[in-house]
Amino acid sequence: MLKVRDLHVRIGNLKIIQGVSLDAAAGEIVSLMGANGSGKTTLMRAVSGLGHITAGQVEFLGEDITGWPSEKIVEAGLIQVPEGRKLFPLMTVRENLEIGAHNRRARAREKGNLEYVYTLFPELKDISSQPAGDLSGGQQQMVAIGRGMMAEPKLLILDEPSIGLSPIMTQKVFEAVTEIHQKGTAVLIAEQNIADVLEIADRAYVMEQGMIRLKGSAREMRESEEIKTMYLGL
Repeated sequence: MLKVRDLHVRIGNLKIIQGVSLDAAAGEIVSLMGANGSGKTTLMRAVSGLGHITAGQVEFLGEDITGWPSEKIVEAGLIQVPEGRKLFPLMTVRENLEIGAHNRRARAREKGNLEYVYTLFPELKDISSQPAGDLSGGQQQMVAIGRGMMAEPKLLILDEPSIGLSPIMTQKVFEAVTEIHQKGTAVLIAEQNIADVLEIADRAYVMEQGMIRLKGSAREMRESEEIKTMYLGL
């Protein structure tokens, strides 16, 4: 589904991503792990058409999308939920969700997709008329993920969805990701919450200094002494 090959990305004069290659197949949850500053967000933005790619290739559903504008990538079905949620605080929950259905494919099924989001996050239906800026961090994350689902993703990219959330809300978010996956949407998720994300992922990559340091199945990562020492504190 997604193939990234020898990708290099700059921000200004800085080389942030240096020769990264990764894959996310249909039906998978793939985790991208690493500390702050390792390049996870820059990589995901580049894949979504929001970064300056200087070399390498991004392929999605068999097409080379390197250099495509972000709106064309969204139309193709690659949808990113950014770190920090990026909601419109003065708009209502429902209005924020409806913005996600702006692409041509999703507009035709906006009503059904909205009902699916309310099934995924029942709490949002009860607060649909409230301004998004009045919500808790966990509720805002639900809206952000729901907005992503309104766009009918074939691959959903989640950038640090549990950051700043309580353990209970983190569990709800990961349960929702699992449900989304079970409904047939592939997921690429960047996460620092290593223990929890490895429980739902099929495969994982570890980034350091803009490069892939480790990769393998989620089980291999859970059993890796290096991962236990570096990230799990065991």
